[in-house]
Amino acid sequence: MKFILEQSDEWSDVEIRVRCGQIDKSLEKLIEQIRLYGFSITGEKDGETFTINLEQIFYFETVDNRTYAYCEDSVYECKQKLYELEERLGTMNFQRISRACILNIYKLLSIRTLLNGRVEAKLENGEKLIVNRHYAESFRQKIEEQGV
Repeated sequence: MKFILEQSDEWSDVEIRVRCGQIDKSLEKLIEQIRLYGFSITGEKDGETFTINLEQIFYFETVDNRTYAYCEDSVYECKQKLYELEERLGTMNFQRISRACILNIYKLLSIRTLLNGRVEAKLENGEKLIVNRHYAESFRQKIEEQGV
């Protein structure tokens, strides 16, 4: 693989081009990371509005009809509904794991099978989330597809 980086004060936007013969799993993963870099959402915390890069988000959760983005050490309220986030992020590395939660599988440290077909997902920040048995198979497939 060849990597060429060009920098100039003339350019205000970042442009990334990938030229290849075949796209393999490792290249797909790299492209996914590049796509993540370009996406962000808006979240609120303590009356302030913040732009949050998707790569910072561990998971989204809905509690009392409000959607929250959980980062390593902060939680932000989002305006989008969980189903809207799922539609937007479904082709990326985010996967629905329960009725109320969408997980960033790149923040996954380990998984453990529990009773009744459920799965425990341990995240890089030490948090543990339960993957509902209804979502367990699609969760495992997503992990396999993404090479996590």
